[in-house]
Amino acid sequence: MSLNYEQKINAKTFNVDLQDENGKLIDRNLLSAGEKQIYAVTMLEALGHVSGKLLPVIIDTPLGRLDSHHRDKLVENYIPDASHQVIILSTDTEIDEKYYRYYLRDCISKSYEICYSSLSQSSVIKHGYFWKKNNESEVSI
Repeated sequence: MSLNYEQKINAKTFNVDLQDENGKLIDRNLLSAGEKQIYAVTMLEALGHVSGKLLPVIIDTPLGRLDSHHRDKLVENYIPDASHQVIILSTDTEIDEKYYRYYLRDCISKSYEICYSSLSQSSVIKHGYFWKKNNESEVSI
């Protein structure tokens, strides 16, 4: 599926209208969860650019609803340049070792894993990422 929609701001209502390649209006309620996520990311990116300000970006579960094609595009083209400061809250199946090593490692200043223990009913923060287990320090929360 191609997400080549054009966005236009309605001057009377300030609603953002989506149009397909033929100019037909698209009902945003009919978009899939992944399409809605990509739409939200593009809107946030546009608002950030238009504001002219350096705004931090926080992305929770960035790839959970996306197919592999759109995951690749988001990781390769959006996340590295999303802002001067980006916080990603992901699972090990979203930002996997391939994405981390080939696309994001040079953009990341710090990475952590939050590990929950049902025994102690508490979480421990470990430096590093899911597969990186050497020389980590822990901080209890």
